[in-house]
Amino acid sequence: MRIACLQPRILENRKKCYKHIEVLLKSLLEKYNKCDLICLPERWIPFYDKIEDNLQQRRGDDYSFIQNLAEEYSINLLSGGIWEKRHSIEKPFITCYFFNNKGEEIGNQDKIHLYTFESKYFQRGNNLNLFKLNNYYFAILICFDMAFYEIPRLAIENGADLLLSPTQISELGLYNWKVYLQARALENRIPVIACNTLATMHNKKFLGNSKIISFIKDSITPSILHIIEAPLNKDGFIYDDIDLDFPKKIRQIRLNEKIDKDLIKVNKIN
Repeated sequence: MRIACLQPRILENRKKCYKHIEVLLKSLLEKYNKCDLICLPERWIPFYDKIEDNLQQRRGDDYSFIQNLAEEYSINLLSGGIWEKRHSIEKPFITCYFFNNKGEEIGNQDKIHLYTFESKYFQRGNNLNLFKLNNYYFAILICFDMAFYEIPRLAIENGADLLLSPTQISELGLYNWKVYLQARALENRIPVIACNTLATMHNKKFLGNSKIISFIKDSITPSILHIIEAPLNKDGFIYDDIDLDFPKKIRQIRLNEKIDKDLIKVNKIN
């Protein structure tokens, strides 16, 4: 599957962000005119001081912008994180939409694990969705969802072939983030695509460094990662043509090696 991450820089207002993203998308498609799926970072619009100013009604302007890009450029596109209010639900959600190359909404994934302040303002998701593309299934794990092994493992146990993660990781968290991503890839033998925010917001730097993590074919023991990284503190994109069949083979081996935790007795010895 041919995968790409767009890494736009967050500019002063939505209009400029929209234009910047479209320019990057055009550059990506000029260089790689056949792309199966493109992912945006968790945040790609400005952050306003009042939480309310960051919220949109369901399927608002940000949704429509991404939907129109998918249709106009005939691409399958993940929206990154959109903060949206929903009718009859008190708190808003952080959600990522999946649009097909006709601009049709296939579905969305709500963020399940809310990070620090997010739990005060947002409603967490309680469903994990798997989306089918080119006879493969992928899951969308928004940022903090990748820090816990349970959700990625649940995805692969239900048939996921690929994990995609729109993220918003600050400069101080980059090292831990890279460890999490590689661990999730290795422990599940599954490719991981993580697209990070690029901005300076509230005195925090978000440096991008998006990643496409896959496996070197035919290396089973040990399995060896192949990692493509976007530059630090620079807008742009990364692309790779990922083999999803070989990881499926080594993933089955790994799952067969796993011992059911209920078969292990834990003793406390004083």
